[in-house]
Amino acid sequence: MRIRLNSNALVQFPRIAADCVDTESAKVATCWWGDAAFAHRMRLLPQSIAAALYRDPTTLAAANCRKSSRIARMEKPTFRPKKVLILSKITRYEFEKRLHSNVDDKQLEALLRRRGSDYHQLLAKHRVHHDYLTTIQSELEEAGVESRVVQRSDYNEEALQWADAIMTAGGDGTFLLAASRIHQKDKPVIGINTDPQGSEGYMCLMRKLPKEHFRSALQRLLDGDFDWLYRQRIRITLSGDAQNGVGDSIDLHDRQLNQEPSTTRWLDAYSTPSSSVHRTPQHRSPRCSDAEASLNAVKKSKKRPRSPSERVTVQLPVLALNEVFIGESLSSRVSYYEIQIDDGKMVKQKSSGIAMCTGTGSTSWYFNINKLTEQCVSELLRIVSDRCEVSLPVDDKKVVSDICTTFNQQLIFSPDLRRMAFTVRDPIFNATFPPITPRGFAEKIVVKSRGYDAHLVVDGGVSYRFNDGAEASLEVHEEDALQTVIFR
Repeated sequence: MRIRLNSNALVQFPRIAADCVDTESAKVATCWWGDAAFAHRMRLLPQSIAAALYRDPTTLAAANCRKSSRIARMEKPTFRPKKVLILSKITRYEFEKRLHSNVDDKQLEALLRRRGSDYHQLLAKHRVHHDYLTTIQSELEEAGVESRVVQRSDYNEEALQWADAIMTAGGDGTFLLAASRIHQKDKPVIGINTDPQGSEGYMCLMRKLPKEHFRSALQRLLDGDFDWLYRQRIRITLSGDAQNGVGDSIDLHDRQLNQEPSTTRWLDAYSTPSSSVHRTPQHRSPRCSDAEASLNAVKKSKKRPRSPSERVTVQLPVLALNEVFIGESLSSRVSYYEIQIDDGKMVKQKSSGIAMCTGTGSTSWYFNINKLTEQCVSELLRIVSDRCEVSLPVDDKKVVSDICTTFNQQLIFSPDLRRMAFTVRDPIFNATFPPITPRGFAEKIVVKSRGYDAHLVVDGGVSYRFNDGAEASLEVHEEDALQTVIFR
């Protein structure tokens, strides 16, 4: 796949074949990604995992875009925004500066050194990010597009209404934050990975290409040389007793910045006006500005008071682009819940929690929970060979790797498919809790909590209390899809 830089220069977008993880592939990776360090890491990565994660990122999606009338229309796509909002990540350097606002740079350097962190490396990465950010702004300006840069604290409804399109400057986490506030299907989100060497950027348009390629990528967008990809998202409806704060969210990023615990166990000790626990009415995103929070608090105070025993049902104001996780806050504790898959019966289950993902999230946590390793395949082949008294190539690394690759690739499905995948982490099977399917696909999932300190976490960023008696219904609706782009 090529993009035109000028009249006599061409560059290829990354594409790594399934068998391309040996020494020769490292040379190819260096050529495509322009990064010898990445090529070295490719050599260390098991082929079966690399083949699944680093195959052409547009293969599945582009095929569906061409086949599905929902996604690809006959007319040429158009991208001609007048105003673009750029959501910039908070760099680690900026995070540490905010966390330790009472110290100067020399003191911060000493503090980080004591923790084993490299101050100068953080500062260098901070500068790389802002250099890329400056490039994005200048190229947009040259193309006649007005832009505005915001960070998470200023990423609010007013900023969204101002823009025709959203660009994210960061990695996948920044992309997820941007997506969480958008509910309409006609406001595209385009991710730009500003740290190609340190971030994978699965959801970003250019993945690991450096800033020098942004101009040509932008020109392709403006020329309509792309396809729309509508990434499906998970809609969540919670119900439970009013006294349990159904729908009250905890922004995990804010808690990290405020050095507050994120579990409900210690929550009461931090219930201050500055706490990052948001009492959110149904229509509001928990990632709003302080002004919005105050306004909505006033609105909510005018509503009739609810009885503590009253059952409340709330559709959460955030949609999951990657995954939803339900389980105890402390991973060392067993998660206890009841679960219903589609029209099946409700069954009791104990495990380390359950994760439900979209096609977008199938390359993320879901993949890493379920991926098959070459060690497992080799051991299984050896057992089968011994038990069945058949000769199997247990020591043939290529055969073992091919089996792993086949299994791991089938875990990944296209972001535009309207279904969820679910996986149970470390399921407990015994006489009380009989075996059930630990992994599969569903159109609707209902989970009823029997937990003590459980949470429902959306895309690793927003957490909701989910204790005994609370019930969550998860579905994928076509109208909730997020408009993104891929290159042909």
